[in-house]
Amino acid sequence: MARAVGRDVMVRLMGEVAELREEMQTTRTHTRVMASSMGFVLKSMGVMREDMGVMQANMGAMQANIESLRANVDSLSASTDSLRANMDVMMTHMETVAGELRGLSGGLQRMETHAGRMARLLGSLADTTNARFERVEKRLDALEDDTKQ
Repeated sequence: MARAVGRDVMVRLMGEVAELREEMQTTRTHTRVMASSMGFVLKSMGVMREDMGVMQANMGAMQANIESLRANVDSLSASTDSLRANMDVMMTHMETVAGELRGLSGGLQRMETHAGRMARLLGSLADTTNARFERVEKRLDALEDDTKQ
């Protein structure tokens, strides 16, 4: 009976480890997708930053041609500078997030490796425990046979 219980526990434990490994692989895939998306966002923000520079140059030409809009254009230019500064800060944060996600992906990969090792160790432990149970069972059977004779 102890042998059957031991096997059940080991089978459940190995099932849990396999489930954990699958979840970690799924999470790692999602993390990679997120990191890839962050890279695309960073590229898009770079284009947006360049476009804002072009927009500022066009505003300077508009100031030279239309003096009556000077006050509005100056205000818009200041807003663009503020937006550019905010975009720079935002890009820095996005780069940090992308780096953190890459680090997280590496950590999840290491966890997956450890889970694989744990599964192998648990399998080895199950085999060893099973062999011990069989030896004990044989000894008990031999003792029973000796006492019956």
